[in-house]
Amino acid sequence: MLENYRKREKEHLFRLISRRNNSTPNFALLIGAGASVTSGVKPACQMIAEWRQQLFTQSKSDEPLEKWLQKQSWYNDDEEYGILFEKVCDQPSQRRTYIEECIKFAKPSWGYIYLANLILHNYFNVVFTPNFDDLLNESCLFYADCKPIVCAHDSAVAGIRVTSDRPKIIKLHGDFLYDSIRNTLKETDILEKNMQNKLLQFSREYGLVVVGYGGNDKSIMDILDTMLRQSESEQYFPNGLYWCMRKGDKISRKLDRLLQRENTFLVEIDGFDEFMAELHEFLGLKLPNFVRDPYQATTEKLNRFVSQEGVVHPVIKKHIRELNEQMKKFEQAITQHLPSKELSRLIPYPMLIHSSYMQKKYHDVIKYADKAIIQSPDDYYLMVSITWSYLALEKPEKGLEFAEKVIRIKPSDYYGYCLKSLVFIYIGKYKEAEELLEEAFVQTKENSKDRATVYTNMSHISLLENLWESALDNAEKALKIDPDESAAICNKCIALKKLGKVNEANKIMNKTLTKIDSSWTGKYNRACSYAVLEDKENMLKELSDAIKEDTYFIPRAKMDPEFEVYRMDPDFRKLVYKE
Repeated sequence: MLENYRKREKEHLFRLISRRNNSTPNFALLIGAGASVTSGVKPACQMIAEWRQQLFTQSKSDEPLEKWLQKQSWYNDDEEYGILFEKVCDQPSQRRTYIEECIKFAKPSWGYIYLANLILHNYFNVVFTPNFDDLLNESCLFYADCKPIVCAHDSAVAGIRVTSDRPKIIKLHGDFLYDSIRNTLKETDILEKNMQNKLLQFSREYGLVVVGYGGNDKSIMDILDTMLRQSESEQYFPNGLYWCMRKGDKISRKLDRLLQRENTFLVEIDGFDEFMAELHEFLGLKLPNFVRDPYQATTEKLNRFVSQEGVVHPVIKKHIRELNEQMKKFEQAITQHLPSKELSRLIPYPMLIHSSYMQKKYHDVIKYADKAIIQSPDDYYLMVSITWSYLALEKPEKGLEFAEKVIRIKPSDYYGYCLKSLVFIYIGKYKEAEELLEEAFVQTKENSKDRATVYTNMSHISLLENLWESALDNAEKALKIDPDESAAICNKCIALKKLGKVNEANKIMNKTLTKIDSSWTGKYNRACSYAVLEDKENMLKELSDAIKEDTYFIPRAKMDPEFEVYRMDPDFRKLVYKE
């Protein structure tokens, strides 16, 4: 429990970071793998889950997975990541290839953009990380026009000076570009000598802020613990050590021991991106020019070498002419409206779609769709947004194409099959929808909320097909996993009423109503609940409020079984069918 440790508020830490002496940072930063999850790097928990499944399959055991796992000595061990990595990849070259695949498509998240700007303004000058990705260096170079020193080799780190003004990124376990990456239990057991010495050296000058790191590497945690035990005599971490964690995150045995030391504080945060955003805002920083005004920033960079003055070589002159022509076309796009094919090269249409979708402007999503797909043909969330937008506009046949693309992009993700199944439900092809849910079921884990969602959707189809027993069975399977799933509760109560158990259904529904929040989705869920209770007045009020916030609830209300009894009601038809 986080309450068992010395806690400090985020704002307290922000103030400490802001109080620099002559622009010299008070803290170094240690960021772990949790910082890279929103950038598209596969999290350690997902790797572990995959490795567990692989080893279970190889064992050819007849036992259920969970029972088999309970018998494994490494299961839920603090060192499980390193142990399993060594079991599934025999050679360092194999582990290097695996890491490359895990980070191949990673792009810096907002947190890294904020951090790059914090480094540019010298609120952090030293960043330690056990991560193998290059996200921070990429963010510094691309977004903040800042060139840090990156050290991933033990031999290279020895020459870095504490007093150097240039930012420093020190990769404690190496870099995926090199064969010397360290990721198994044996390899991460002890830091290499120069890495260890450099960590000791910097810790005499700075405090330390830790973000996105679970504290499971023995090498790093042992040296931190040693320094904290000796901090009074050796004066390590003169500004303290502040460990940032999300509420509810598991605290390892090593971290628990560390947090018992003096001069160590726990800070509760929402996540890496959120922490960096809030710190950036607290310090009153403006975003880097490339993010705040990308066209101006690009123009400034191009202006450095576009001039033909002094250029003699014909190849360079040719390329400068081509670049000048592109600049002229951009100017024409502003003043004379270039054809859409040219404009699509200049305007970030995927971003416009994501923004429009968040604002529930479904017509705008479809308006930008063709151009956005040209720019990002494999953007998973882009295809999801377009599919939902077509459903909101009551054009499910057009949404089918994009639901299929969602599955193509992530064939092992259950969500794409559920989404395509929903499209078939809107079309009225229940058999096809059921087959897709069977595939979605295969892609979920036992007792996961994902599987509860599949069961709920199966129950939904059963109601539409008047299969009351099947609907009740699937709804109860969903609720066994997730007892608070309001859609499953509604499905269960509808089935109960159809089976003659009206009092039981009403009792469950009334109890559920007290738990539903007042969000925009909550309003629709409340409308569904009142519909099951046949409380027309409250149903219409909640449904009207939900539709005002999101017009997608109009086609939902036309389809969902909760409103079956009101399909011919004049007031309902006036609200939903606009009659």
